[in-house]
Amino acid sequence: MAEQTIAEAVAQELASAGVDRVFGLPGGEVLVLMEALRQRGIDYVLCRHEADAGIMAGVYGKLKGTAGVALTTLGPGAANLMLPLANAWLDREPLLAISADIPASWPPSHTHQRLPLHDIYRPVTKHVERMTPLNARSAVRRAVAATLAQPLGPSYLTLSAEDARLPAAEPVIPWQPPEPAPVGDPVSAAAELTQRLAQAERPLVLLGLGVRPANAPALRRWLESWKLPVAVTPKVKGLVDETAPNFVGVIGGMAIDDLMLQALEQADLLVGFGFDPVEVDKTWHARLPVLWALESANAAGELPRHDLLLADHGQLLEHLSRQDPPRAWGDPFAPIRAERLAIARGESRAPRRGLKPVEIVQALASVLPAETIVTTDVGSHKYLFGQFWPSRYPETFWMSNGLSGMGYGLPAAIGAKLARPGVPVLAALGDGGFSMNSHELETACRIGVPIIVVVIADQSYSLIRLAQESRGLPRHGVDFGPIDCVATARACGADAVRAGTPEEIAEAAQQALRADVPFVIEVPLHPDAYRDIV
Repeated sequence: MAEQTIAEAVAQELASAGVDRVFGLPGGEVLVLMEALRQRGIDYVLCRHEADAGIMAGVYGKLKGTAGVALTTLGPGAANLMLPLANAWLDREPLLAISADIPASWPPSHTHQRLPLHDIYRPVTKHVERMTPLNARSAVRRAVAATLAQPLGPSYLTLSAEDARLPAAEPVIPWQPPEPAPVGDPVSAAAELTQRLAQAERPLVLLGLGVRPANAPALRRWLESWKLPVAVTPKVKGLVDETAPNFVGVIGGMAIDDLMLQALEQADLLVGFGFDPVEVDKTWHARLPVLWALESANAAGELPRHDLLLADHGQLLEHLSRQDPPRAWGDPFAPIRAERLAIARGESRAPRRGLKPVEIVQALASVLPAETIVTTDVGSHKYLFGQFWPSRYPETFWMSNGLSGMGYGLPAAIGAKLARPGVPVLAALGDGGFSMNSHELETACRIGVPIIVVVIADQSYSLIRLAQESRGLPRHGVDFGPIDCVATARACGADAVRAGTPEEIAEAAQQALRADVPFVIEVPLHPDAYRDIV
């Protein structure tokens, strides 16, 4: 049997880790690795920008339960990885980024495309390593293990074109999935949590990024059995059914945040079950009484300094399920829930004329199945969908919220649809974000990914425009000319329509469900329509 090259060894290790797709842009320095991936049966998804490739990979990997891999060349290709790596670092997405680098044998005087890549990415990754003939196999294993260890996050590997062709010196050993790190005692955690709840008059359970989707069924049973009011942060929408009577709302700076802050202030105990403040744009979590029920550190390795219950959530929920609730709490947040639902129905806080933002959500939700995966970009529409989209199932709502980086929504939808081809995927974008990477619609067409894209076109960075207005500043640098999203979509090979009423939006969504190509729905909206909601 011929000796494996490093490129072939890397491809074998990735395949053994369950990687079946790699996202990226080619470069001469990674062609040998790309060929090794092809021969190993790993699909290469050609994207239009490295940042988009990384976002697709992170979402794809998380939905598939393995590391999502992005592959780029050196220099500018590697530099474009900052956005997806930073996003994965703060938003817990299992991204393994691999780039080419300058060969170690080249003299230091050769500075063309030479960047201190390891130094640049080490602060925002869990593992950084250069692959060589002596460590290529184990480097991939260390990177994958770090990426998949809780909290999930990014790793970064480099491989020079010179080393890729050399023989791999490490022996082939059977693949072993990484073992989860042990955590604290679930028995004492359950006892402490029960005692604190028994003393509370108005408890509110806050679910966050630290809850693994696999624990959603047990979590739902506990909350329903004990009749505990619950709220979620946006990236775990769907862990609980948001149409259930005990659901209070979405916290973390989404629409009607003032109302959600009222609920937090009224609570006398906040149970932070997997709650990670990385999604919160205010500091109430440092002031209000939070009991932290975590099974790992939060994003960036942070742990609360007090009131911490560290235990495996599955085991903790098992112990809680064996107990009766320590008391009854009634429905302390009923007025807040009622006001939130009235706003969601468009009965208050809505513009007096024109299309209401909540009507866009209502129209789409009335047509799309409950299992639809929704991704959002960043802007006023993110706040809108984050609060009012009625998520029913885990892993069906995706946004960049720890980093809050624009350009996330469209590539995230492509990654999600590749991972879950059997369910509809809706990307909710603004026209500002759409203009950043609408070219990835060509990618979606080329690889056969019929996503649905709604573009709310207000010809403005409306969230910043409202911030200017609230601070008494003149409007400046926030408005732009119209972008013909329909023409742009068609130029990329997608289908597209313009819809201006709730009925037209619902009809367009029905068309999109039947389409076999990406389908864009442009919805014109005046930017002032978001006022009083976001």
